[in-house]
Amino acid sequence: MPNLTAAEEVLLAAAKLASFKNIEFTEWQLTVETWSLNKNRWGLRGFEDKFPDHKRVMNEVMAKGTQKAVGRGWLERTKPNYYRLTSAGIAKAMALSSTPIEQKQISFHQFNALEPYVHHRVFQKYCLDSSEPKTWLGAAAFLGVTSNDPDILDRTLNSLNSSITDSLDWLQKNNEEALRRSDGSQTITKDSITKLRIFLSVLEERFKAQFAAIREKRKST
Repeated sequence: MPNLTAAEEVLLAAAKLASFKNIEFTEWQLTVETWSLNKNRWGLRGFEDKFPDHKRVMNEVMAKGTQKAVGRGWLERTKPNYYRLTSAGIAKAMALSSTPIEQKQISFHQFNALEPYVHHRVFQKYCLDSSEPKTWLGAAAFLGVTSNDPDILDRTLNSLNSSITDSLDWLQKNNEEALRRSDGSQTITKDSITKLRIFLSVLEERFKAQFAAIREKRKST
């Protein structure tokens, strides 16, 4: 599986388990499925063809870091030892998959990943008045970091940035101007997605001190 990162291989294994749907699976199922995709990378050292390296797979899932599957917002832990794909994870997995997939499926999964943010009241206010949000309270509500947890902050930003990039790439590749909901009743335009990317940069600059203070908590734990 050339040109795939370790986290991307884990994601494809998760997608295969879930069949691109929102279905839970255990960490052991994920380990075996990931190993079956690439035994050289995920096999137990010296026994690559016989046994998977569970620790290696879970390190790519849960270890702290913005390049891991959970840290990127592709997978979420639902309860001890159980995971499922997020909307962003489904969209990313579809973009990576070599299996023929209807383009409208990719479109509506990308729509689902971005919809909560594009239609969020804080972003909608910003679209009408670029001075919004004026306080950190609004930014925190948009990002879902009311607890000021650094892992949640970075996971949200990574997932959202990834979804924005993948969506814009898909729109350009397919010469489309909008993502569509599965029933076709709503769309998210390319302009809205581009503005959302700008909005994230605005938040990072406008609330630089708050972002730094939250991330500083990671160093003290």
